[in-house]
Amino acid sequence: MELTEQDLETIRRAMGGDQAAFEALVNRFARLVYAQSFSLLHDHGDAQDVVQEAFLKAYRFRVRLAQAERFPQWLLAIARNLARDRLRRHDVRHWPDSEADLATVADDRRSPLGVLQVLDDLARLQGLVADLPERSRQALVLRYVSGLGHREIQSRLGLSSGALRGVLGRGLSALRRRMR
Repeated sequence: MELTEQDLETIRRAMGGDQAAFEALVNRFARLVYAQSFSLLHDHGDAQDVVQEAFLKAYRFRVRLAQAERFPQWLLAIARNLARDRLRRHDVRHWPDSEADLATVADDRRSPLGVLQVLDDLARLQGLVADLPERSRQALVLRYVSGLGHREIQSRLGLSSGALRGVLGRGLSALRRRMR
């Protein structure tokens, strides 16, 4: 993730204890932390909890960050560890309440049978994605669920452009094969 000079200054101020600057960091990085957490946990509520915990922990241990440029990676590592701890504690490997989410979006123009078919297809797809290797699953969720761009995903996963294209391509190919 490329940081601007303004980002770096905000990070330095926040790490020095400036609460307004830290709030700006929360606004700037919360979506990224959420995307990573969701890709690991597959649950909106758990991912939101991890975002909050990660920022609290980052604030509490802010003095440990020596280089402002490393803030995004440091914050994501905190969130990744919290998400993995949560997975170990709860053994959670389910997708979010997408049936409830989809049912809320479904309006009167959709027939009940159509909604059931969409829910069935979605559940099947979520199961197939959950069975992918972690790296492929993370990349696909960040790209197609969270809508992140390639550069942000590369930075987040620590991949080169070519490696990310390969991971996404293999993940999509595996999904296509499994869907048949």
